[in-house]
Amino acid sequence: MAYIYTLIINSLRQIMKNFSNCVKIILHRQFFSTVILLAITSYSASATVSFQPYKLPASSDTIKISFTGDIMQHGGQIEAALAMGDGLNYVYDNAFKYMTAKFKEADLMVANMEMTVGTKPYSGYPNFSAPVEIAKAAKESGIGLFLMANNHIADKGEIGLKNTFAYYESIGEPTTGVYKSKKEEIEQDPVIFTIKGVKFAFVNFTYDTNGMPVPDPYYVNLMDSTEVKKIIARARDKNADIIIACPHWGEEYHLEPSAEQEQWAKMLFREGVRVIVGSHPHVPEEGYIYMEPDPGPEIAGNVSQSGSVNKMVFYSMGNYISNQSDPAYTQVGTLLQLTFIKDNFTGKISIAMPKWEYTWCFRSGEFLQDYTVVPIEDFINSEDYTNGAVTPKQKVAFSKMAHTYRFIKEKHLIKIEDE
Repeated sequence: MAYIYTLIINSLRQIMKNFSNCVKIILHRQFFSTVILLAITSYSASATVSFQPYKLPASSDTIKISFTGDIMQHGGQIEAALAMGDGLNYVYDNAFKYMTAKFKEADLMVANMEMTVGTKPYSGYPNFSAPVEIAKAAKESGIGLFLMANNHIADKGEIGLKNTFAYYESIGEPTTGVYKSKKEEIEQDPVIFTIKGVKFAFVNFTYDTNGMPVPDPYYVNLMDSTEVKKIIARARDKNADIIIACPHWGEEYHLEPSAEQEQWAKMLFREGVRVIVGSHPHVPEEGYIYMEPDPGPEIAGNVSQSGSVNKMVFYSMGNYISNQSDPAYTQVGTLLQLTFIKDNFTGKISIAMPKWEYTWCFRSGEFLQDYTVVPIEDFINSEDYTNGAVTPKQKVAFSKMAHTYRFIKEKHLIKIEDE
């Protein structure tokens, strides 16, 4: 009996041991499975952070708008253009020869046309009236908007305005800043370009018309804060995405803006203008690019682009083409290239860091037979520069260009600042 009892006890112990081992195996397998599951889950979680699931990239459109300096026509330029046409026609083939490719990179190219056209006898300073061929050449070079509000637009009175409008209309060139009547100004000002779904409004005005009366019923936008604010308000009413102001202002031949320019810039920014590009001083003036504040990593996803440009002012582009040479930097102009980015998913529009480069106007005989403009950096690195200075006049001109360019670069006219 004792033997049987002992056998039963030992059997029960073996059963319990086997049961315990089975439980351990099961638990071990469950633990191992859990570990694997946790590892996979953990990997998936980390993979989600490091490698986002595939999705279509955000669609965006890039719009490029460029500006250049004042397009002028002094007496010497008119004579040179006539000589290029053998005394019969006015030829401006070289005026834009070296800049056309850069102009046509833009979706919209803008320039101040500081003259009237089409009224004979043609004349330079102080009453500008140029051959229509200069406007034709400007349009063919890629310039798509003529700014008309400047201090020389009324130089030839009613006939000058009439002929200028007639020719611009005949070539289908958009204009802004001057109108055939106040009624037309209210209806058409500001001019708005819709490019790739983005609406750009241009506000153009001038400090004066050199005391020349504006003949009735023509209307020139003047530097009147009340009237300028009305134009900006109309831009907002028309749902403009970006408002660009193009004032004709400042003091001639100063590389720094005047106190009045600075005060006007502050007012324009307050009214909602994002970009200011000025003209009139005939030299490049300072520019300021104001950056968006860094939102920080916790909210960076809620803004269009961390560190993007908020607003900017370029007080003067200088001259594009003219007969001016004194002071030396009146032969220097600016080509400003602005880039706007529209996120088609969110609708947000951001402004990329602009690009700018300086141009040089060679007068008759300084490079070619007549007047021409070159991008300085490209020109200095070309064979035209290294091998082109043949005559004494060319050698002096090339040396002056290089010296003046160094001076302008050392001034660091364009400054980038945080808001």
